[in-house]
Amino acid sequence: MEGFAAADGVWATAVPFPSPLAYSYSYAVRTAGGVVVVDLGWDSDEGWSAFQTGLSRAGHGLDEIIGVVVTHAHPDHYGLARRIREHTSAWIAAHPGERAQIRVGDAERRGRVTEITEWLAYCGTPPARLREVESELAALEAVLPDVEADVDLVDGAPVPGTDGALVAIHTPGHTTGHLCFQERERGLVFTGDHVLPKVTPNVGRRPGSTDDPLHDFLVSLRRLHDLPDSSLALPGHEWSFDRLSHRLAVLEAHHRSRLDEIEQVVHDGAATVWEVSRSVRWARPFDSFTPRSLRSALAETYSHLVRLSEQGRLDRRLGCPERWTADGADRAAGD
Repeated sequence: MEGFAAADGVWATAVPFPSPLAYSYSYAVRTAGGVVVVDLGWDSDEGWSAFQTGLSRAGHGLDEIIGVVVTHAHPDHYGLARRIREHTSAWIAAHPGERAQIRVGDAERRGRVTEITEWLAYCGTPPARLREVESELAALEAVLPDVEADVDLVDGAPVPGTDGALVAIHTPGHTTGHLCFQERERGLVFTGDHVLPKVTPNVGRRPGSTDDPLHDFLVSLRRLHDLPDSSLALPGHEWSFDRLSHRLAVLEAHHRSRLDEIEQVVHDGAATVWEVSRSVRWARPFDSFTPRSLRSALAETYSHLVRLSEQGRLDRRLGCPERWTADGADRAAGD
């Protein structure tokens, strides 16, 4: 997969990265002021070559890039930022909540590893698996680019240089500062990892997340229902798609079903995040998860447990490990 013409004046480049998803998309968008790039992809020599090839196939050069907008601060979406800084004069824009995650020093990187590892212990993660995750996290943090974004983009803000044609939509959930971008003239919406055509985006606890990220995510989905259903969705992975409202409804139904499933698992006796995670259905066997997949699974289970607690359907008991029960929960509470 190399890339494709996503729309008139918009080229999608598939930038490879080490994941079952295989690649993420970087979109070169021709605007009134020059080329604006939506997301950059994973940092590697192969990825940088793919990015430049895609830009060339779109009929553009590096010198035409006036800016980069980052949907969220995950390395498969901003990894090439350092190389963009070295080879262009482009600005880099992100939500304020993501800018803090993009540029961190060594002390902050170590602190993030410690924070996540300690939280996983509160989930009841066995020590052997905890060590695996800690090692994976440290290796990942070591290769993240240290690049500072120049421009803050908040909800409703026009992207510089686009004459207001490209507008930011704050869609927290996958991350706290996740942004989608609506391109009104072409009828496009760049969805990042907020809405994907097949995979359900991970919504879980991570550094900088709010207390109830699943609630944030569901509210953000409802906001996108206001966009024209004729919009062409250009996601961070997989493929472009239409019928956006249908996909939003599928995601909402998935999370309602997952909440019901997790509530039942707790009623059946699972108490910790680890126990609940082992008891629910996954696309692959839970015990086969890589450290990265395990971390995502536990974070997602946690976000559903928090939502159930906020709905009054489960009780939360602090401690190490943290436990969840149905004792005394108000089953009639809504969200």
